[in-house]
Amino acid sequence: MQDVEFPEKYEVLSDEQLVKLCNKGVQEAFSALSVRYIFVIRNKSAELYHQGIEKDDLFQEGLIGLHNAVRTYDPDSTASFRTYAGVCIRNRLISAVRAANSNKNKINSCAVPLSDQTEEPASAVSEPENVVVAKENVKELWIQIEKRLSDTEKSVLSGYLDGKSYDSMAKELGITKKSCDNAMQRVRKKLKILK
Repeated sequence: MQDVEFPEKYEVLSDEQLVKLCNKGVQEAFSALSVRYIFVIRNKSAELYHQGIEKDDLFQEGLIGLHNAVRTYDPDSTASFRTYAGVCIRNRLISAVRAANSNKNKINSCAVPLSDQTEEPASAVSEPENVVVAKENVKELWIQIEKRLSDTEKSVLSGYLDGKSYDSMAKELGITKKSCDNAMQRVRKKLKILK
């Protein structure tokens, strides 16, 4: 995958302006939104995470929810894009968790011996274009994180996304708890994330 340009002009645009650009086919605009919404997606994913679904899968579903919000947002509505996107992301995550729970209960009743299985069932592939788009967006997002953050900031972000406390991250990284907090504040600032 080639390096993704992230022009500074996208950083100063509002979410609504970025949505308009996304709908005109400007891929960098969606990358900019993805960077802004990474913490929203991670926080909502953490609230709904359980053992039946992988964290990365849940994050990917959150990105799909963000993509759906971009496609369906009505700029004339009274709700801000941030509010609308939050609802779309949460709904997509809830649907994914429900699907994982229902599929977990179906495994034994739908089991087929491997020797009898010749093709993957069509129902196993859901919305392939959304899966491809989400994977590409995650790659683009991590490229931007790689470009913008120092090694310490990346380590703190990684620990934060894994649910580690500042105390445990400080011990692992050999820095103070306050340094972890400062690094996290810089991450938020660099990625222009609004809580």
